[in-house]
Amino acid sequence: LAIQGFQEYIDAYPSTDLTDNAQYWIGEAHYAQKKYKESVADFDKVLKNWPKSDKAAAALLKKGYALLELNQKPEAVVELQYVIHEYPSAEEARLARARLKGLGIEIR
Repeated sequence: LAIQGFQEYIDAYPSTDLTDNAQYWIGEAHYAQKKYKESVADFDKVLKNWPKSDKAAAALLKKGYALLELNQKPEAVVELQYVIHEYPSAEEARLARARLKGLGIEIR
């Protein structure tokens, strides 16, 4: 139901300050439902259509998490490293670093 509401918002208001947030929350909803392929696609839409979004760091992080759930570790590692590189002072960078450490990958 939430996904439908967010999609209706995007369809009705494709270019407001909240459209990127609606797309991000569709990804979060799919992730929560364990629909990881869908969530990767949703987070990709945020990153492609709104690269300067305030949700970009979170979308990258959650994309990395979803890729891990899909057993796509090399791709996930790249995404998590990119979070750290692009958003070094963000909370998402700390979370990405912690997840990589849990995978046995140290980031300097």
